[in-house]
Amino acid sequence: MRFQTGRKPPGEPLIGRLNGLARLPVRPRTARVVMASLASVPADGDDEAAPGGIPRMLPDLDPGWLVAERAKGRGGVLRALADSPWWPASLAAGPAAEAVQKLWRHAVAASFACRTLAREHGDPDPAGLVRAGLLHGLGRWALAAVDPECLARWMAEPDRDARRRREAIELGGDLRDVGRRLAERWGCEPLVVDAAWLHGEDDADLIAAAREPARLALVREAVRWAESTPWALDAPEGREAMPTEPRLRILVAEVQSRCGTAFASDDASPHEERATRENARLRLQLVDLARENATQRRLIEAIADSEPDETPEGWSVRAGRAWCGEPEVNAARVVWRGPSTTEPDPGPGLPIEASPDADDAEAPRRGASWTIPLEAAGGVAGEVQLWLDADVDALRERLGPTRIVDAWKAWASHVADRALLERRLRAAVEGSREASRSERRRVQAAKLDALAEFAAGAGHELNNPLAVIVGRAQLLMAQAATPEAARSLAIILSQAQRTHRILRDLMFVARPSEPRPRLCRPADVLQACLAEFQAECAARGIRLTGEFEEAGQQLWTDPEGLRHVAEVLIRNAIQAGAGPAAGGGTIRVRADRQGRELRVRVADSGKGVGDAEAAHLFDPFFCGRQAGRGLGLGLSRAARFVERAGGSLTWDSTPGQGSVFQVKLPWNRPPEEPAAKSA
Repeated sequence: MRFQTGRKPPGEPLIGRLNGLARLPVRPRTARVVMASLASVPADGDDEAAPGGIPRMLPDLDPGWLVAERAKGRGGVLRALADSPWWPASLAAGPAAEAVQKLWRHAVAASFACRTLAREHGDPDPAGLVRAGLLHGLGRWALAAVDPECLARWMAEPDRDARRRREAIELGGDLRDVGRRLAERWGCEPLVVDAAWLHGEDDADLIAAAREPARLALVREAVRWAESTPWALDAPEGREAMPTEPRLRILVAEVQSRCGTAFASDDASPHEERATRENARLRLQLVDLARENATQRRLIEAIADSEPDETPEGWSVRAGRAWCGEPEVNAARVVWRGPSTTEPDPGPGLPIEASPDADDAEAPRRGASWTIPLEAAGGVAGEVQLWLDADVDALRERLGPTRIVDAWKAWASHVADRALLERRLRAAVEGSREASRSERRRVQAAKLDALAEFAAGAGHELNNPLAVIVGRAQLLMAQAATPEAARSLAIILSQAQRTHRILRDLMFVARPSEPRPRLCRPADVLQACLAEFQAECAARGIRLTGEFEEAGQQLWTDPEGLRHVAEVLIRNAIQAGAGPAAGGGTIRVRADRQGRELRVRVADSGKGVGDAEAAHLFDPFFCGRQAGRGLGLGLSRAARFVERAGGSLTWDSTPGQGSVFQVKLPWNRPPEEPAAKSA
């Protein structure tokens, strides 16, 4: 609001002009000192960074500057300079100037007294108490700004009752109430608002209505000190002009030394005021342009540093750091809603958070000052949460024309859509692989079913002739007349029995029988298995060893199945090439218990498993040896037993250096054991 102090627009009531006052003018000397302190700051720099700061004592003696600082908002002291009018040079002399000068010294005396009382009573905010003392007469200052001649007439009245009557006639109200309304509208702190209308002697009964009664009592005491000085506004007639109390005499001397000059400057011209305020506005625009440039630079750098395969979580961390670079932002966080793939979650769920720094991993306790939604795939995929130390509307106003927020939203949408496509691609690839695995399992199951049907038919059709062959061969062997005939019959008997074992193995691989667990010692089962192979290994030059930890422990499992698995793995190690051709060779069998598992490890120093063999290692009828040396059912049988027992069979091999097969079986307790314990 632009106005000329001291001029009364025709036809406009005084109370209306008071209530519509935009702000108090500032002293020209204050504006000059502040502007000089900013001279060394670059035009596009931060005005709060002036070397050495602004000399505080002079602005602290200016009620208009204190009000402007409290409501400065965006722009710091530059905004206060640009928006605040000056007290005119017409107040440098005359009755109105004398009234303003007396009002000023009275306010300064109250503020100095507040400083002393704050020190004596240990007030937590001495500066706030000093401001309340200087601005306690805010209604009078408003009257001086709107109509200084009216203030002079008001101060010329002989007593308080006469002043109240003049206020009722000219204002239709009370100056203290005017001060309260203006303090509230100008955003003054609560203590200033209370001091503006509860500082009088007749307000003692209303002090309980204050938000800080104890501190307001100190302000009222400071006002009483000011009323004991030569600049008292309500002094009774006949009172001594100079107080005799020592601390009041010190107060008077301090006010005289700090307020020795005129409140207004007789050399301040409207041209200087306009030039200073326009200078502040231009500097403020440069500051805004510099901040806009820095904001855009942070966004460009963030985009330039992004990787093609950047995840939403990584983007969130960098976005949070970029937003924290804004001068108004104290903390920032990006929250993706729904799955980490950023696909919008139709239902409730926990947010996925990414903080800018490790120290910010915990979200601030208070709610975000500004939340920016991030849209993707037709819905809200997340949001940027900002915690500010400034007015949210001011930041929105600054960023609005730059479309920075729109750029961040578009980039977030791109990141979210890309992550969604990546997730869908992974799902499609995994689905294809799972379908392939399912097809292989289906084909394998079909093979085993066909094998089971063949084995069942072959067993039914061949077992009876084989039984006849075995029986007749045994009968003829008992009646053999020559050793040659006995050897021939033994071969017939051996091959018939081999045919029977082949049929049995086929039936086991295709349709294995249920395990028959019982309590046994795994070490005993494996020791017996090793004993059967010692002679064969010695003949082949193979060193067969066994290591068994906790040999006395018992396990609830199928001992025949465990023995069969060990036989298959040892036989496989013998036939894998460990022997004289390999320089002697070794086979090590180790069994131990780890947690709730029995682990059996068979390691050999043979030729290892090649790539061609690895793909079919557990397939039935696959054999890595030459034809006629076996059907390749051993590892298939072992794998089927381990699978039926709830364990796993794994292997590792290096061609030319040997292989390691490891069996893991669950270490189960007998079913009767829990019942026995409970009994």
